[in-house]
Amino acid sequence: MKKENTPYYIVQSVDRAFSVFELFIRERRPLGITDVAEHLKLHKSVVHRLLATAEAHQLLEQNPETGKYQVGPKCFELGSVYANNALITEGKRFLPELAEKLGEKAHLGILHEGTVLYLLNQESPKSTRVNAPVGVRNPVSATALGKVLMAWLDEVQALDILNKHGLSVHTPKSIRTVEAYMEELKQVQSRGYAIDDEELSIGFRCVAFPIRDHTSQVVAAISVGGRSFGNGSLEPVAEVVRDYAVLISERLGYVPRGVVE
Repeated sequence: MKKENTPYYIVQSVDRAFSVFELFIRERRPLGITDVAEHLKLHKSVVHRLLATAEAHQLLEQNPETGKYQVGPKCFELGSVYANNALITEGKRFLPELAEKLGEKAHLGILHEGTVLYLLNQESPKSTRVNAPVGVRNPVSATALGKVLMAWLDEVQALDILNKHGLSVHTPKSIRTVEAYMEELKQVQSRGYAIDDEELSIGFRCVAFPIRDHTSQVVAAISVGGRSFGNGSLEPVAEVVRDYAVLISERLGYVPRGVVE
């Protein structure tokens, strides 16, 4: 239960409760008392009290037939508050149009705990899949979003993430050394965007651009990826994604270089 950089004043019971919610986020399935106790190395009586308290506040709800718990309506309400922040609001405004224009799925993600956390996934009307899940994570090393989010970090920060999480090798094209990955980040900075060229999945190619806020800091990234881009140049795709990245950034207060208000 001990976490790195845990403040001395932390409230143990609250900390345990949040560990329970983090477990539901990771597992993405109903969990019983035994499941939670085994994962978190807690006594069943402690887990029972935690789950019962969360249920009383509608943060969890119990299935009377299986006895297992799942995320409750209050968690949805809390998530909807976060979903109304400016970044997600602007993403919802522009990603459907971007996905439709390029005919592939568009994504909005942030760097969180050393991984790419997807806040929005927008299917194209031309796609056969619907209702892409949000809240999922992917490695920074094998995704265009991850490369963009890492490229403008301080080098020490980037190396710390790589040393902690390692390089994710999924295909023969995946980057296999830290040195090669750091060199890739320099190229991302130079051209302004990142490419996943079948590094996460064979046949899948993706382009990502940074989203900047009013301080010009990279706070998120958007990407478009799919299997329809073929083996040709991705520059035409990049030009379209770039335009939408700038639109969202400007809505967050970003002023491109050379532009005087």
